[in-house]
Amino acid sequence: MKKVLLSSSLVLAFVIGGWLFWHNDAGAGETVMHPSTKYAIWAFVIGALVTISLPIGALTGLALKPGPKMTAIMTAFGAGALLAALSVELIAPTVEEIIGHANSPSNMAHDRSHAIATMSALLIGCIAGGFLFYTLDELINSQGGFLRKVGSTLGHIAKKHPEKSLDSKTVSEHQHEGGQEHGGAPMAIWLGLLIDGIPESFVIGAGFLAILSGRLAAGVDPSFTEVLPYTLIAGLFLSNFPEALSASLGMKKSGMSTNKIMMMWMSLVVIIAVGSLAGYYIGSSIPHVYEIGIEGLAAGAMLTMIAQTMIPEAVHLGGVSVVGLSTLIGYLSAVAFKLFE
Repeated sequence: MKKVLLSSSLVLAFVIGGWLFWHNDAGAGETVMHPSTKYAIWAFVIGALVTISLPIGALTGLALKPGPKMTAIMTAFGAGALLAALSVELIAPTVEEIIGHANSPSNMAHDRSHAIATMSALLIGCIAGGFLFYTLDELINSQGGFLRKVGSTLGHIAKKHPEKSLDSKTVSEHQHEGGQEHGGAPMAIWLGLLIDGIPESFVIGAGFLAILSGRLAAGVDPSFTEVLPYTLIAGLFLSNFPEALSASLGMKKSGMSTNKIMMMWMSLVVIIAVGSLAGYYIGSSIPHVYEIGIEGLAAGAMLTMIAQTMIPEAVHLGGVSVVGLSTLIGYLSAVAFKLFE
């Protein structure tokens, strides 16, 4: 446990140190750094800030072991926050841009064709992202990846053993049996967590790039806090915490050690931060329509994940009576961060 706490402290110190260093615009380091390098490091730091809630949530779950109802409330809250991040920061700005081109005062054919192309890229990307997540999720679950979450375990039981009831006892037994059958399936579980996290890493980079581009287009040299997509950060941070909390409890029941669980989550912090960096670079170097298509791919994968694992898990653990309001509160909590922009 000491190793876990030490590793968590190092990750937290890295994130806070990076934020403090790059937040100071008057610092000497930035005067000798090319702007694109500076902004790329900002994208990396934002990705790490968002995902630091993963190991924090895992530690909280393993230490406090919250009951099913509290876990359900937090999971539904996280699902609502993630829905806000997708709709407010990702989908809505793109749709507004499309409407602006379609209703251009010049009424030029080029504007309308651009609007059609952009909307098509968004829709095709969302559909492709949903199917991609579903396919990879099924593939990884077949190798034991379903052990990572209660929601994925529910889906696995319903598909493989439709005759079984989906009560808490059955799920716990299936997790234990699955852990023995697949030897804990650490690699499959880690890959499952990775396909949950990779889409959000690109969304972070793309959201940051959108705000940064607007500031630079206005001729402003922005500070770090001026280019933070607050709603997106809040939505992802608030959804990652209960996701890691719930998943860590499930992985512990399947027989995984605490050290292995924590190392999985902390490796994701680094990988998603690197993914945010990649999202920034990719988004800044490809045509806008392609960027929208990739954003749609990420949004479709994340939305499918919410509907396929987070909401069913919350309903299973806490019942429908707590899920609706918890999801609403999570959604509004993330939206409220728009006040900081």
